[in-house]
Amino acid sequence: MKSNFKNKLLIPNKYLILVAGVVWMFAGLMVLKAGFPIFIDQRSFIFSILLASFVFLIFYFFIFSKLVEKHTVRIKMDSREKMFIMEFFDKKSYIIMVVMILCGIAIRRFSLIPAFFIGFLYVGIGLALFSCGVKFVSKFKEPFL
Repeated sequence: MKSNFKNKLLIPNKYLILVAGVVWMFAGLMVLKAGFPIFIDQRSFIFSILLASFVFLIFYFFIFSKLVEKHTVRIKMDSREKMFIMEFFDKKSYIIMVVMILCGIAIRRFSLIPAFFIGFLYVGIGLALFSCGVKFVSKFKEPFL
């Protein structure tokens, strides 16, 4: 029964890249949703924009874009015609994602850092996630060899 369920959720490799893009854009919107209200309430709005831009650049170029490339290559190089829908990440990336989500929840729940930091941090990370989701979608549109 388990393998039958998994077989129903096999999709062509190319579409796995599209799924990754949609998931990343959704995650980016959720992070933005959590941080934007705090970000908007900041008194030093220009300074917050600069800090959010800095966070965006770091996460976009040095972390998330590298993951987009890594997973796109991994998916394209896989010899199977179809892959399980959840294989857009490898195990290590799922562990990192869970840790990031749990840290984000803990930071907000237990007020581990001031709201000022949460505002620009979440906006920067959310925009980077969403942008890399768009990057995945653009990879989906490329020829799949």
